[in-house]
Amino acid sequence: MKGLARLPVAGYRAAMTTLTIKLEPEQQAWLDRQAKALKRSKGGIIRDLIQRQQVRPEGSLGEALADLRGAVSGSSDLSTRPLKGYGRR
Repeated sequence: MKGLARLPVAGYRAAMTTLTIKLEPEQQAWLDRQAKALKRSKGGIIRDLIQRQQVRPEGSLGEALADLRGAVSGSSDLSTRPLKGYGRR
């Protein structure tokens, strides 16, 4: 097959879509510096940042508010609490 480029088949694990974003000049400069320093594509850096955010253990709302558990006293079942003075006249 002369004249045809052989492309790596296993370049990406799954089909990918294209995303276009607008960056502030400072963000673009940071991304350019990171890509050059790490010798990686800008898209690869962005994908890694998104993946890290997805798998962060404190990514869920429950985890983010974990330190507040038990901070409020009262019935754990709100349907059993009497509504003294709420909504009734």
